[in-house]
Amino acid sequence: MNDFNTLFPNFLNQCAEMNRVLTPIAFVLLAIGVVSSTVTGRRSPSAYLRTVGRTFALAAILSYLPTWSNEAATIVDTTVRETLHADPAHVYEQYQQALAAAKGPSSTGSGSKSWWDLLDAQAIFEGLISAVMIVLGFLASVIVFYAYLVQKFILYVGFALAPIFIGFLAVRTLHSIGVGFLLGYVGVICWPLGWGAASLLTTGLIQFMTDQSFFALGGVTGGAGYGLQNLMGLAVLALWLISSTIAAPILMQKAIATGAQVGQGLASTVTTAGIAGATSGVGAAAAFGAGGGAAAMLAGAAAGGGAAVIGAVESSMSGSSYSPLGNLVGSLGNARGASRPPKKPKKNDPSGDDFVRQLLLRSQG
Repeated sequence: MNDFNTLFPNFLNQCAEMNRVLTPIAFVLLAIGVVSSTVTGRRSPSAYLRTVGRTFALAAILSYLPTWSNEAATIVDTTVRETLHADPAHVYEQYQQALAAAKGPSSTGSGSKSWWDLLDAQAIFEGLISAVMIVLGFLASVIVFYAYLVQKFILYVGFALAPIFIGFLAVRTLHSIGVGFLLGYVGVICWPLGWGAASLLTTGLIQFMTDQSFFALGGVTGGAGYGLQNLMGLAVLALWLISSTIAAPILMQKAIATGAQVGQGLASTVTTAGIAGATSGVGAAAAFGAGGGAAAMLAGAAAGGGAAVIGAVESSMSGSSYSPLGNLVGSLGNARGASRPPKKPKKNDPSGDDFVRQLLLRSQG
């Protein structure tokens, strides 16, 4: 939580200075609110008391906003990490714990197996799965690290501009803008709760992968079923972990601000990313078959999935299905294929009509 303050030690002081510069605007707006409520409202003692109480409450929010926001962010982060045990970066530890629990205490004993017995097909396969889990955990930890940096940046900038929007709460015609600001501010504080919601399916997928029921069949059938089960679970888990780690905080903020469903947003984002990644992978595989190389195939699939995640998050926040950033990433993923020159005119096309038509199609695509 203190990484941002370490990287940018003077940023909070600059935001506090801006807050002090804008504070007189807040007092002017509070005064306008008191005057307008007194003149246009019902002239009764209860109406006057409500106006005075609201003014004092807004002044308290303006004064203690940084302290309250830091304490709330710390409480939310501690609850998600220590109580809910929801941390995308610890997916490898969760897999190891679930695997040990599924195998039972007999498999964890020091004298139950020798080092040679551990070199069986199941142990090697589970070791490969663990290696992939380590990579996924590292990628998730990088995403979470930068998400906390962005969260701190948004909270500090919001604190710097808070006097204007808190002052809006005192004016009847601007009250809705101030409420939207506070709801968005609280939504940013609750970003880690999105990872807590996403961890529910992560835990379920890990338990699915470590289920040992296929081994009851015995023989090659049981081992093949267990391997297929793990590969399917790993594919879904990889897509879910990366997509939900990116999208869950933003969807949580939207849920607090507008009441949207977090689970529905996560399912839509992951489904969109999966379809786009698969489509880009098919196109990249065609490029691979045409001599584009394995790097082009992987880059195309990754670019398509990343563009879909960005586009789904942007459209969920703005309500529009158009995503400039997502289209840009998708264009970069297809840049290799688009940069290839069209085929030369064929011998059976002396007029070159097909060649011109091919150029026009490429310019439009």
